[in-house]
Amino acid sequence: MKYLIVGTGGTGACIGSFLAEKGKDVTFIARGKHLEAIEQRGLFVLSPKRGKIHIKNPKVCKTELYDEKADVIFVCVKCYSIDSLIPFIEKASHNNTIVIPITNVFGFATKIARKIPKVVSLGGCIYISSDISYYGEVTMRSDVFRVVYGFRKDDPKRNMAYKWESIIEQITNDLNESGIEASVSNDVKSEVFRKFSYVSPVSAVCAFLDTNAGELQSPGPQRDTLIGLIKEIVSIGKAMNVDIDYDIVDKNLELLSTVLPNVKSSMQKDLEKGGESEIDGLIFDVVKMADEYGVDVPLYKMVAEKLYSEVRGLCPTIM
Repeated sequence: MKYLIVGTGGTGACIGSFLAEKGKDVTFIARGKHLEAIEQRGLFVLSPKRGKIHIKNPKVCKTELYDEKADVIFVCVKCYSIDSLIPFIEKASHNNTIVIPITNVFGFATKIARKIPKVVSLGGCIYISSDISYYGEVTMRSDVFRVVYGFRKDDPKRNMAYKWESIIEQITNDLNESGIEASVSNDVKSEVFRKFSYVSPVSAVCAFLDTNAGELQSPGPQRDTLIGLIKEIVSIGKAMNVDIDYDIVDKNLELLSTVLPNVKSSMQKDLEKGGESEIDGLIFDVVKMADEYGVDVPLYKMVAEKLYSEVRGLCPTIM
């Protein structure tokens, strides 16, 4: 089975390296100095559990040079890059290719399914804390490494799921054999939203208060703000008829406790660099969803107004 990792950043490098280390056929898509370093020295992943993983001669290239058809495509890029990659994903797919978008925002599996109807676009999410620590090197900041995916309830191909059952089972076996905790969900929309209920509030409070994981791991006003944001996004999920765990606040705080104290959110770091970020999908779209479903989210609106005023000059089309 041919795996293609689109985006060899913190998420994609870890998925692909764990698979490649176990002898799976993996090709990485990368660019720039990161690509050059991987071509010259191989790909390094520093894992708390596994130590240093070194894929010495990985199959890696730019999108323009990939000329195969992948059986499984993990899309591991920031949400603002998805549209530009749609033509490549279509070119790299055959009629039974399974695409699993692993993004921080909500709803991208549906978008890919609409744009590329020939593929099977599963909903998916990942629990991991990792980032590019140097060109050609990714560091995992937590022991947690879990991937969940499955057919969306509104996907017409769900009725023919049996056609891809053996392939999905093989994906799950390959991931688990490689040391990644993987599972198939019958309600992937709820799974993705539960992940979103962690990433969005953490990203919001880190950027709003210019703080890090350590400040949020201890009781205090910053943690209280985070809890308030989680409760607001859970209210949106309930209005959308998403199955939300009654103890989701505690579960999210427990997940946060596994992250190294000095870690900042990915969106926060992107904003600090002054470039593109996932602020639309993680913050502003939450306010829009709340308005659509008639849910009051005063904390999210306060965060959105402040961040909008700060980034408007960089991103004039945000709202």
